[in-house]
Amino acid sequence: MQKLQYSFVFLVFSLFSFAQNNVVIKGKVLDKNTQVPLEAATVYLTSVKDSAVIDYTITDKNGVFKIDTKKITKPVFFKISYIGYQTYKQQEQSIIENKDFGIIRLIENTNNLGEVVIKSEAPPIRIKKDTLEFNASSFKVRPDSNVETLLKQLPGVEVSSDGKITVNGKEVNQVLVNGKPFFDSDGKIALQSLPSDIINKVQISDTKTKKEELTKQASSSNNASINLTIDEDKNKGLFGKFMGGYGTDERYESSALINYFKNKRKISVLASSNNINSTGFSMDEVFDNMGGGRNAGYYFDGADGSYGFGNMRFGGGKGITQSNMVGLNYGDQWFKDFESNASYLFSNSNSKNTNSTKQTNLLPSGSFVTDSNSKTNEDRFGHNFNFTFEYKIDSTATLFVGPKF
Repeated sequence: MQKLQYSFVFLVFSLFSFAQNNVVIKGKVLDKNTQVPLEAATVYLTSVKDSAVIDYTITDKNGVFKIDTKKITKPVFFKISYIGYQTYKQQEQSIIENKDFGIIRLIENTNNLGEVVIKSEAPPIRIKKDTLEFNASSFKVRPDSNVETLLKQLPGVEVSSDGKITVNGKEVNQVLVNGKPFFDSDGKIALQSLPSDIINKVQISDTKTKKEELTKQASSSNNASINLTIDEDKNKGLFGKFMGGYGTDERYESSALINYFKNKRKISVLASSNNINSTGFSMDEVFDNMGGGRNAGYYFDGADGSYGFGNMRFGGGKGITQSNMVGLNYGDQWFKDFESNASYLFSNSNSKNTNSTKQTNLLPSGSFVTDSNSKTNEDRFGHNFNFTFEYKIDSTATLFVGPKF
């Protein structure tokens, strides 16, 4: 009973300490002329010193907003942005207690003939229907940083040490570049290889199936999708990774992955060779860089932990397997509304196993010894071809063909 009382006191004290360190910022946003509430206006706080985003929210259908954030002891800008309206901006030296901004009225942009166009500040965060959009240039990272470093700066986005991404508690299971699958689905290659300075927008939405995407239905998924848009003048590049290692007993491992992209065109080449019972790549890297999806001859056997593609198997068996793999993938938009992807993957493996057994049997009448020796040598070869063609006939019909061999 005494322990229960202590636990209750500790819980109350923790909640009180949390409440003491947090403040609530609230208010309401209206159109100045019509007094109509502005829904989905972006309300955010940025540091005066370096313009870094501290926290943000959006207004509801009544124009009301509420930000529950930590106390701020440094100068900040309080800003409200809404498409078609002038950005509201107010400086605060600090926010160390709850603050109600009351009713804030935004002024609609008006462009008169003969006048110059007003240059406005691009908001760091914007809500577009079911998509949360971050303006990459609003978040400060080192010039040589990759996309993973950029994502870690975005409010609500978390990247674990193994590359797992979550957005406001939802796990990201798809990473796109300019709206198209380009890297492995878990995003590791995109996060670690793409430089952050070529990214224009980071768009986050619920993951949709192909049917939901084509019919413009609402997503039924509990996962999130990230789309990285690249500045048009930077939408080209060549990058890759190389790995090699050599150890005792003449064991070695090597792999190479090269990606080239320019606008709608993507070319990927991967190769691997080792004798330590490994593919040289994660299965996600093979699946998504070589195309064809996860049913194109790839498999995982939960019974013994083995996995493979074609007729080549890794893990779960006995002995030493030397494996080699070469693959090529080409994706492009040949003409307007017609996109294609083709891949070829060759694999071969050689498994050697030497087994020696000596068994002594003890019986009441005596004992006897059994010696046995065995050697096996197995070769496997695999060829996989995958093609996908997608043609958007019009706004109501799309033709999709995806043969696999």
